[in-house]
Amino acid sequence: MEKILHFIHAGGFIMIPLLLLSIAAVAVIAERIAAFSQFGDTAPGLLDKAIALCRAGKDTEALQACEAKRGPVAACLSVVLRHAHQPVREVERLVEETGQDHFIRLERFLPVLDTATTIAPLMGLLGTILGMIGAFNAIAAQQHHGNSDAVLGGVSEALYATATGLVIAVVCFVAYNYFAARLRTVTAETEQAATKLINVLVERRHQQHADHGSLNVDGNMKEDNRGIQTAPRA
Repeated sequence: MEKILHFIHAGGFIMIPLLLLSIAAVAVIAERIAAFSQFGDTAPGLLDKAIALCRAGKDTEALQACEAKRGPVAACLSVVLRHAHQPVREVERLVEETGQDHFIRLERFLPVLDTATTIAPLMGLLGTILGMIGAFNAIAAQQHHGNSDAVLGGVSEALYATATGLVIAVVCFVAYNYFAARLRTVTAETEQAATKLINVLVERRHQQHADHGSLNVDGNMKEDNRGIQTAPRA
């Protein structure tokens, strides 16, 4: 503990904002780990299970399986199943709205890490400049008093500030890229899962219409965004 206090003191006053920045970064990293654990679950295997149940005509069981899971994938699949009777465009809009609710939660506070990655080295550089200014002032004073300790103190202040800023920047950079990659993966898997389930339901609907004979008297067919329907007689 004494060494840490000495390190902070030796770095000069610029170490105070750097210390506050590091505390904020650690808090954000810990909070984001908890958030991704709660809202970033992609529910592996759920899509295959839901598709198998839907193809077997067990939509209610598929919905129950999705609602039993948490995360954006399960939430979007639940939306698809609950609104399977609605037009495809409407279902896609509801899926996008549901997904965005989760993605916004996952993206929250990430700009703090991005900002810390940028400003931490700059603050360290500022501390370096201030430390070197102190060193040069000490050099000027040394010519009159012969005190070399002040020169060494200014140089050490510059090095401590630079090292601290770089360490904070590296940690924040790694954490930001990790969370950003996780967010991209969750977003892609959610969109892909919802699209696959919608395609399965549309395919099943088309098959049902084909089985019941969707041709009219003239043999014409009509397809809209709800599937294939019999065209009305003229």
